[in-house]
Amino acid sequence: MDDVDAAEQDARGLVRGLDDRQVNWQPDGGRAWSIAQCLDHLARMNGFYVEAVLPRVRRAAAGRTQPFASPSPTWMGRTFVASMEPPVTRRFKAPSARVVPASQMPGADALASFVNSHTRYRELVRLCAGIDPNQVRVPNPFFKWVWMRASTILLVIPAHDRRHLWQARQVLAHPDFPLGAGGRGH
Repeated sequence: MDDVDAAEQDARGLVRGLDDRQVNWQPDGGRAWSIAQCLDHLARMNGFYVEAVLPRVRRAAAGRTQPFASPSPTWMGRTFVASMEPPVTRRFKAPSARVVPASQMPGADALASFVNSHTRYRELVRLCAGIDPNQVRVPNPFFKWVWMRASTILLVIPAHDRRHLWQARQVLAHPDFPLGAGGRGH
């Protein structure tokens, strides 16, 4: 939970003092995502992953408590989590149109969606504290033939957050980032 707390603080810092024009500015002539798009994408992805695993974790947790088992993904799960970590060296396409971000949105809405996406994640973490998350398996919400451990999802969400928050910081640092009314920007 410390990782998502840190991600939320990072996101708040990124948008603080920016107007909607700045938050929606896209580098590379609109070919790269804006800060708002990074946050919107994260909110959408977090929702898909948590909703995929939460019902199975709830069933596993019903009436059972065990000592907490540290998340221990498979080799494939560890590789997947590692591929999300910044600095980004390999770009991926969004796995579904359902997680492609909106082209424009108010910065406050993008931030609120991102922060709210962690509410269910925190519920997942609390439920996993009473089970072995390495034993709960679910199909990937985008690639149904790929099965994932709940422990992988526990780790991939914060890693994916870090990836796109890093990407959003690159937007803010871009030499063409527009100057805002409050003076923030280049």
